[in-house]
Amino acid sequence: MKVKFLENLLSQVASVSHKVRDYFNNGSFGIAIYPYLMHPCVRKSLTGLMLLVAVLSAFGGVFYLFGEHVAILFSERSITAYVHHSTLELFFPIGAMVDGKESVLATMPQVMRAVFEYQAYMFIPFYFLGVYRMSNKHYWILSGFLAICFAIGCLLVSGITTGHYTEGGLHNLGLGITIIIGNLVLLVSGLDIPKSYLAKFKYYSLLLGFIGLGCLIFTMVVPSVFSPILERISIYTIMIWEILAGFALLKCRSLKHV
Repeated sequence: MKVKFLENLLSQVASVSHKVRDYFNNGSFGIAIYPYLMHPCVRKSLTGLMLLVAVLSAFGGVFYLFGEHVAILFSERSITAYVHHSTLELFFPIGAMVDGKESVLATMPQVMRAVFEYQAYMFIPFYFLGVYRMSNKHYWILSGFLAICFAIGCLLVSGITTGHYTEGGLHNLGLGITIIIGNLVLLVSGLDIPKSYLAKFKYYSLLLGFIGLGCLIFTMVVPSVFSPILERISIYTIMIWEILAGFALLKCRSLKHV
């Protein structure tokens, strides 16, 4: 029953996506701007932008992994913070009051704010100039909406700058949105990636999405000492996917598929 519901939902999303895309391509809007889009200068500019997006995408994943490692390495708990402290705790500077308790962990919260802010501003252009152009465009309405929600979640997290914090406030909501929506983007995009020339990227998109959501669901249902590790894995799946997506986009450019 649930499988049938999901199939119907995806079918409706695909129908809406095709109608909207058809309007922009063949409707009055498309007819009005098509001559401008076909101008050699515009086409070369789009090609350059796509290559830039591919590089920035791969850099974004590496930047997050490296940035968090630096924040953890210089924290009061050093490398053990990977195991014993959540991602959100790295945002609270030493001396900050979190739910009435003084934070004693993070010495470089600005690094974590920077990596999430980069994700917030990079992810939407990355999706529409990169992933969208690689996909079959069956579910682009849904995945595009999820990409926007992911960026909003990252902005909420990167906005941790006030003097008083609460683990149940907007910051926690933002991190939850970032992890859940981010892994959903992986799954929906994976379903929409063509198998003919991007089979490996399609496979890894679906695999990473399932791993990320699985770790997050397990953390929510069965809280344990492994929760910080599982939470990080569910974020790392998104960052690894961004790196793979950057290389996949470069491959598409070399094969002239976008």
